[in-house]
Amino acid sequence: MDACLLDKWTQQNNFFVKEWKLSDRRIGGNQQQGTKEKCHMGTVKLLQMIQGVPADIELIQLELTVAYNTLVFSFNLSTLSDVQDNLTNTLLRAHEAVGCQTFTRDPVMLWHATLKSFSDTAHLSCLHNLLCVQWALLLASCQMKSIHQMLRDVTQEEVTVPSQDLRAVIQKLRLSDKENSNILVAITAREFKDLLQICTVLVEGLESLKQENYSAALVAFLEAMSLPAPRALLAQVHTLTGFAFAKLNQPQSALQSYRKALEVDFGCHSALYQSALVYRQLKNTQAEIEALRLLHLALVQHAEEPMDNNEVMVISPDVLLSSTCMDSVLAVPATQLILHCLAYTCVLHDRISEAVELYLDLMSSLQSDITQPARHNVNKMHSIKNEMLCAEELTYRMLLGIHTYIYRVAVVYLEAAFTLLRAKRMWDAITVCEDVITKTMNLIPEKLLFDLSEEHLLFSMEGRSKSVKHERLENVLWAAAAHYLQGLAYCKMKDTKESVSSFTRSLNWLAKVSLKSTVVGNHGDWEVKMKTLQRLRGLALAGRGVSFMERGQLKEALRDLKLSLQSITDLRMIKFGLVEVYRRLGRQEEAIACWREPHISAEAFSSGNLPLYLQTFPDISLCFDISDLNKMMEDAFHRRRV
Repeated sequence: MDACLLDKWTQQNNFFVKEWKLSDRRIGGNQQQGTKEKCHMGTVKLLQMIQGVPADIELIQLELTVAYNTLVFSFNLSTLSDVQDNLTNTLLRAHEAVGCQTFTRDPVMLWHATLKSFSDTAHLSCLHNLLCVQWALLLASCQMKSIHQMLRDVTQEEVTVPSQDLRAVIQKLRLSDKENSNILVAITAREFKDLLQICTVLVEGLESLKQENYSAALVAFLEAMSLPAPRALLAQVHTLTGFAFAKLNQPQSALQSYRKALEVDFGCHSALYQSALVYRQLKNTQAEIEALRLLHLALVQHAEEPMDNNEVMVISPDVLLSSTCMDSVLAVPATQLILHCLAYTCVLHDRISEAVELYLDLMSSLQSDITQPARHNVNKMHSIKNEMLCAEELTYRMLLGIHTYIYRVAVVYLEAAFTLLRAKRMWDAITVCEDVITKTMNLIPEKLLFDLSEEHLLFSMEGRSKSVKHERLENVLWAAAAHYLQGLAYCKMKDTKESVSSFTRSLNWLAKVSLKSTVVGNHGDWEVKMKTLQRLRGLALAGRGVSFMERGQLKEALRDLKLSLQSITDLRMIKFGLVEVYRRLGRQEEAIACWREPHISAEAFSSGNLPLYLQTFPDISLCFDISDLNKMMEDAFHRRRV
């Protein structure tokens, strides 16, 4: 073989390796990616030139090294099946170079034959490099048994552990470190093995996590913590450890693990998010909100700052850890969703002034995303970039399956209006509601007919893709809810004429929906839609009844309040309203009987999956003082007994 040609090919290989590593230190996505693609194509062409001559033992070390670098580069730029095909062809050529023939393309059997043929040669280090590539390919497809069988063939005489313990086999594994310093490699066998070892342990832990064997998962994650790893990967290991602790009902240990993850890498946003989930479980509202605030700030800064390339690896651990379970644990909702969760949580815990500012920031953020007038159409507005969870118990849920909850922009506006009402910013609430009404009113037909005995089946069959009729139903609910909230605002400002008009408009929108059958049953989203419709109708009737009462139209008030009880039976506002109407009508006995009903003395707050803006509170829903009414009814009751 011509020595000059060998030197030329060696220099080309070394140039591409140096360029690839240099690109990892640069900041600038397009330029970096372009350099890597050139390096990859350069090694591919170099390998083609080398393999253009007959397989030769004198050339085998260079050929195997160039093939190794090409395969390593291919992990980020090619499909895994292509990498496997190229690796298999490389091994078959190596057999040809030493005069051996093998016809199998099964990875494990091929490696068994290869290690047997090259066990006493000086090229073992090159083969061990390629062995790491095979290990990575099997790991990426989660073929743990094949990895186990292949690694036991490497140093069979040293393996004395039970065959079922893959992690023990890896600990006993010794790869050749006799590298040729003249021929550069993208990543050394030792570095590659360290990465593969921790990723293999993590995959086993993730499989246990998927099977809900949290104790076994915890053991694996704790072992992974003791292994060498890049900073970002180690932070993820701490996060997974915390998740396992949380599943084992050890919240304090989970929080400690999340804290360690943030100490290792504050850019580990999943640790902050999981911390918020644990604090919520512990009902530590202050800590939960603080965690969400830090997470939101970190996400905003992350979007503005360039990516830190200090720890960029030739092969990303993400390629090796293609577990949906890991993706679920480490996933972090989008920035706008975190802002929404923060605002939502503040409302639920009566931190109204904070919630108002957060909702205003969120609406401003959503408006900045709307770049075309057509996208103002609420029905066609994009989702808030990620899953939005629509009820208190769904506000935070790390989804381990295919289910996601899309939260539309209109709902955020209605929640914001509800929060502004609670902050006594009535005109601001009215303005926000008017925006929802403007965007939805032209999307609502004159009539919507639903046969509930059939619609729930259609709705569940459609899955996430809703029919036009269901989209129109949502528009009806949003418009009706907006008028209802406006009615509450006018009612609180003592403008009973406008409040009656607003509540009436809400009821008119709802009247466009006709139900052919009232049998719904337990059918998920469709059941929620019907309960929302029913509750909204009851609330609008109750609000109009209270407004009529304040206007002195007591017969109309009594009618509406009684009708509202047909939709809502557990809301004390309606009962107190009825008591007040009976009292003003001079129907004392009926007032006392209604007042003495058991469930009137305590708030029956059971909203289930209903929207936040339909969860009523006495301070914005009633226009008379409950304590004064209670005192009058107690006096009347005692006088009657005497």
